[in-house]
Amino acid sequence: MLAVAAIVVVGVGAWLLAVRMESPQQAAARAEPPAPEPVVVALDRGYLNGPVSMTVEAQNQQSVVVTPPAALTGVVTSVDRSAGDTLSPGSVPFRVNGRPVFVLEGAFALYRDIRPGDEGDDVLALQKGLLAAGYALGRPDGKYGPQTQAAVRSMYRAAGYAAPEVAVAAPDAAAAPSPGASAPETTATGTGAAAPSDGTAVPAAGGGAAATVKGPGVLQSEVLTVPRLPAVVEGITTVGTGIAADTGLLTLGTGQVVLTSTLPQGSVGALAVDAAARFTDDSGAEATARVTALSPTETGEVTVSLLTEGAVRAGSSYVLTIDNPAAEDGERLLAPVAAVVTRAGRTYVYVREGTAFREVAVEVEATVGGVAAIVAADGDADGDGGGDAGVVLGAGTEVRVG
Repeated sequence: MLAVAAIVVVGVGAWLLAVRMESPQQAAARAEPPAPEPVVVALDRGYLNGPVSMTVEAQNQQSVVVTPPAALTGVVTSVDRSAGDTLSPGSVPFRVNGRPVFVLEGAFALYRDIRPGDEGDDVLALQKGLLAAGYALGRPDGKYGPQTQAAVRSMYRAAGYAAPEVAVAAPDAAAAPSPGASAPETTATGTGAAAPSDGTAVPAAGGGAAATVKGPGVLQSEVLTVPRLPAVVEGITTVGTGIAADTGLLTLGTGQVVLTSTLPQGSVGALAVDAAARFTDDSGAEATARVTALSPTETGEVTVSLLTEGAVRAGSSYVLTIDNPAAEDGERLLAPVAAVVTRAGRTYVYVREGTAFREVAVEVEATVGGVAAIVAADGDADGDGGGDAGVVLGAGTEVRVG
């Protein structure tokens, strides 16, 4: 029995010794690194210039600084609008000396106080401004008559004020009316005690002929004219500001809203005019914009301008993504530059086929950074066929790198 046990122990020991022992050749083989595995990547389809993002600010295409007319003096006593507000025709952005200052659309400032019976280009401009503000007065004819006066009263009343009353000399017809004739027609009603409620001529003292007519006037000091309304308030005066000839009372943004971003020259990259961008607008919808200009600045930067039909508000900021910044004609087949091999004046990629690789001739259209746009050498620019021996190159095709 002891002999059997001894034999077993000796056998096990010999086996363990055999397992632990290896030849020099075995040791060398074990020390060698494993055979390298080829590195492969999948071809992609897209734009050679990758997507970029930028923050833009919405602003109006044009800015107009409004200064006071010569007749407007004193001090700003109230400001009723703020930056970002929309200024409509006939609105009152601020008061001076406690009186309202209206904004109307017009090409020039009033050059006089307008009184009942006045005629001229300034009256015609006033009528057009009142019409733009929504006040009916008939066809503009350059005459400050009853309908225009009624529109002026309505504008002041809508703002919570009474129109200034002015007295003018009565027409000759009012001084000596023919038998049975009525006094000159007017709808203006005076606010003074001497003014009849129907706005007709006021008789002179002692029962003489009519001397004056009272009606609503338009003071130069209470109207600012701007080229285009509505407009966005970009800047506005403050309470306590003294009025001088060069005082900037308002800065108004007019025209189409544009999106702009000023970037360092090096950050512009391949960005080109007509590149399309996408972003979320104020309504929460996905909107698009288009690059319309790349304008160098004096500081060496570039201002990017875009137009959009999305719901945007001047003064707001938005984040845009541009998938095709270079405005390329279409997506292309993309490969790492390291996967393209040049030999004897021709270029190739090595397409994986199981455990082997097939050499396929290609043409390189362009490169950006480490990415190349390629097509099969037979000119199959769509990448959906051709190549060597019927090999198809397309998105997802695996090629060897290096």
